[in-house]
Amino acid sequence: MAVECDTNVQEYLHELRQPLNVIGLATGNLRSALCPGLGKEQADYLIAKLDRIDEQVARIASLADQLTGDGGPLFFAAPAV
Repeated sequence: MAVECDTNVQEYLHELRQPLNVIGLATGNLRSALCPGLGKEQADYLIAKLDRIDEQVARIASLADQLTGDGGPLFFAAPAV
């Protein structure tokens, strides 16, 4: 049962990480493709928005990593008594 649970959670985490990778790649592509053609004010605005997206992607990825104990077997903290 525990192995099945580990497998299910690993599958869910994989499904969570896949769109995060796509979003991260897309922000990088937007940053390199759009920013050089814009004025400074527009580029600064866009870069700030892309930075915010990257921060949130990193935050969710970090939460997913914490669920697996940084890539190892699943780790759930014992509830406080």
